[in-house]
Amino acid sequence: MSVAGVLKEVALAALALGKLLVRLARDERVARRYRVGAGLALAYAVLPFDLIPDRIPVLGKVDDAAVAVLALTRLFEAAGDDIVREHWDASPESLDAVLGALAVAGRFVPKRLRMAASAVAR
Repeated sequence: MSVAGVLKEVALAALALGKLLVRLARDERVARRYRVGAGLALAYAVLPFDLIPDRIPVLGKVDDAAVAVLALTRLFEAAGDDIVREHWDASPESLDAVLGALAVAGRFVPKRLRMAASAVAR
């Protein structure tokens, strides 16, 4: 596949991910706490105040990424595979790639943060 083809696939997957998040946030079949949690994680990522200031190179974005990975993972798990696939607009392969990337990224989130997120979500 050409570079242009890869970029097109990435753009389509990013658009589909945005649509998926909006649709899951509106889907009453997904527990409210996970929908709200994903919204709060998004707000945390875009607001200017953080636990680690964004102006610190690399580390400034790590906390944003960790919170986003945890919230998305919890949201997708709460929704279940059938509902996530129902709302996905792109190819099934691109969803598998997104979910795989999320799983890999989740391995880099510190265990204490994963445990804290699990305790808060209960």
